[in-house]
Amino acid sequence: MLNSVLFSLLLFSSAALGQTQYGTTPKSAAPARAGHGCPWLTEGSAARALGGQVSVTVKVSDMGEGLCSFARQPGSADSLEILVSKAALPACPAESTSLKGIGNEAATCRSHSSRAEAVEMISSRVRDLHFTVTMTTHAQKTAAKPADSQPADPQNDALEQIAEQVAGNLY
Repeated sequence: MLNSVLFSLLLFSSAALGQTQYGTTPKSAAPARAGHGCPWLTEGSAARALGGQVSVTVKVSDMGEGLCSFARQPGSADSLEILVSKAALPACPAESTSLKGIGNEAATCRSHSSRAEAVEMISSRVRDLHFTVTMTTHAQKTAAKPADSQPADPQNDALEQIAEQVAGNLY
């Protein structure tokens, strides 16, 4: 009985070795495929934040630095950009609102480059990687917030949720 069990194990292992040796691999040993998308955010999350389908451009180095740019499609100029670098990046001004739970030294700031365009940015750092998440919206989404209004609930703020995801993926 013991000999037949050993023989079966030997036969099974030699069959697996033969498959690997001749270029066929068992289905259980198939290598996982690395995605060619953004390593810090999915297209689905970007689409949800921008309110429609997106196209993505990714430029990431082997050192883990790079850029992911999401553009809302079709016919919209709204965009989302994630920039990650070991060097310090342009950050929000010192008087900007500080954020908790999004890496280290996180801050948020907003500017209006034109009447129809608003740019909101979160800058932060995780370990030795600095990152910015910038969302640019146009016309219909840029209603001015009253100066005395309270900040939006972080759970409902799309940019903060994205920055949390980026920070989490950088850990």
